[in-house]
Order: sequence, then structure tokens, then C-alpha cells
Amino acid sequence: MRPLPEKFEELEDLLLHHRATLAQNTGVPFVRLVYRPEEEAECCRRRELLERTLKREGVSAQTVSCRGAIFAHYERRGRLDQLFELETAKEDRLTASIAKHARQELVDQLLAAAGQLKDDGVIFLVDVAFVYPYLHLTPVLDDCTNRITPPLALVVFYPGDVDVDGRLLFLGLRPSGYYRTRDLI
Repeated sequence: MRPLPEKFEELEDLLLHHRATLAQNTGVPFVRLVYRPEEEAECCRRRELLERTLKREGVSAQTVSCRGAIFAHYERRGRLDQLFELETAKEDRLTASIAKHARQELVDQLLAAAGQLKDDGVIFLVDVAFVYPYLHLTPVLDDCTNRITPPLALVVFYPGDVDVDGRLLFLGLRPSGYYRTRDLI
């Protein structure tokens, strides 16, 4: 994989000068910046610097964190305790329920961010490791297809690695399922 500074330089150029054309060849204005999981702190620092640069250049940005997506649905309904009780009793059913609700939570947050940006700006999807092992990002991105459109851009900060066969692995563990993003690896 290329060095993180090089990927951030390319991302900055895409977001400042090519946002309107990001969907060409892929059909979606989605960019996936892949970084090694051990580069999390450096990636976060560079993302914050990028946000300041975008703001200085007049490009609005919203950040959506996956950190609370797993529990948000249950917490709002006062059912967090039941969630933990079900975890030991009905693991398969619980996993499916968590995935369904976390997916909808993230899609709702991403579309709300798009609305706040008035369909022009950048959405950063961060903390994606927090949805593992319950949720794959593919269904979330599928649900945002044709709903997040240029000049909006969605940037997914993706902790991953590339295996010896050249496959992108989420957290170095699970193959990535989404193929339409412009990947900065």
C-alpha cells in the first residue's frame, strides 16, 4: 500500500478539484481511503487537517461516525439491557437484528448529513471498525447509491490491508464486498 500522506494528497485533490466528476466510471461519488489498522491515529490526524483545508477552501464537510451505530437503535428505545440479555440466548437472531438496525442507522445518518450539506460538500464516514463483526459496509453503500450524488462526495476511511492475492481485507480479516468506490490504497 502507498504511504498515508500520498493518499491524503490525492484525496485532497479529488475533493477540491474533481468532486463533480467523482461518479464517472463508477456511478457513485464514493471514495474509500484504505489505511492499515495500526495507522488509525495518524489517519484521524490527517483527516482533521483535511477538514480544515476543505473549510478554508469553502467546501463544507460533515462527519458520520459508526461508533454508536450498533447500539443507537436499542438505546433510543430503552432496550439496551434486553440486547445484552439476548446476546447469550439467541446469538444468530440477535446478529441479524443488530445488522439490520445498524445499517438503517448509518444510512439515515449519511442521508441526513447530505441534507445538511444541501447536496454539495463532503461526507466523511469514520470509525468503521466499530461495526465489525455485525455489519458489512456494502449494504450501507448500496442504500446510498443514487441518493448521495455529485457534487456531494462520500469518503469512507477504511481500516484494511491487502493480502498476497491482492484482495482488500477489512481490518485485515474480511474481504471487502463493495466494488464501486474509487479506492486509494
